[in-house]
Formats: sequence, structure tokens, C-alpha cells
Amino acid sequence: MPKLTGCLLVTMGCIGFAGSICRDTARRLLLMKRIRNIYENLKYYIAYQKTTVPEALFQLSQKEEAPLAEAFGAVYRECYEEGGDFSGLWRFHMERALEKTPLTVKEKELFYAFPSCLGFMEENAQAAAVDNLLREVERCVEALEAERKNKDRVVMSLGAAFGVLLSILLL
Repeated sequence: MPKLTGCLLVTMGCIGFAGSICRDTARRLLLMKRIRNIYENLKYYIAYQKTTVPEALFQLSQKEEAPLAEAFGAVYRECYEEGGDFSGLWRFHMERALEKTPLTVKEKELFYAFPSCLGFMEENAQAAAVDNLLREVERCVEALEAERKNKDRVVMSLGAAFGVLLSILLL
């Protein structure tokens, strides 16, 4: 009886580990959709409401959830009120906000690249530059959605199979 219980626990542990891998993929997809939404809002604020980038970040800090809301608020305060370097402040605060997320380095770089598209352009050119980033993020979201459907099934199947194999080996 203890061996059977041990086998079941090992199998369940492997399935749970596979589930955590699938959950990380789901979190990545959710975060990329959130980043897409942020870029859409920034484009709207810049192009249609004619707000400055720090003011758009202030509005986003009111709408978004933690940890990005705090990062947007901090960038707004340090850039607009204290006159800091926008590019450096953006990267610093966004790295801190995204450090414990399951995003890949490439996906994080899409978010860190926002200041590089601004420059000294007028608002329509800035909105067009944000639109380029928005398209890149959209491609990442589509790739993640396509990858996730098949990958989750494979990971869960492998987790269950590995659990059963490990149980047999331990008997």
C-alpha cells in the first residue's frame, strides 16, 4: 500500500510540474496581451488626445494594475516632476516591474524598446512608431497563442508519462 501511494504521489507531482509549465505559458500570453493593450492606449493618448508621454503614463498608472501601475507612476514622477532621463527611467522601472514575470528576454525587450521609438518627433510620427511596436507585440501574441494550444497538450502528456515511468522505475 505505501508503494502504491508513493507511485501516485510521484505521478501527481510530475503532472503538477507540467501544469506549472503550462501556467507560465498562459501567464506569458496574458502579459503580452496586457503589453499590447498598453501600447494601444499609449498610441491613443499620443495621437488622439495629444498628451505628452509622461502625462499618458500618468493616465496609465491610474488604469493599470500592479506592478506596471507603480512603474508608470514612478516614471511619470521622476521624468515630469524631477526632470529625469526618460529612456533610462523607463528601462530601470520596467526591468524592476517585469523581473519576476515568465516573459522571455525578447518579449521584455519589446516593452523596453518604447522610448527608442519616440525621439523628437511630432505626435503623429510618435503614434506611428508606437504602432510598429504594437505590430511586433501582436505577432508575439499570435505566435504564443498558436504555440500554446499544441505545447500544453504535449507538456501535460509528457508530465503524466514521465510520472508513470518514474513510478515504475521506483518500484
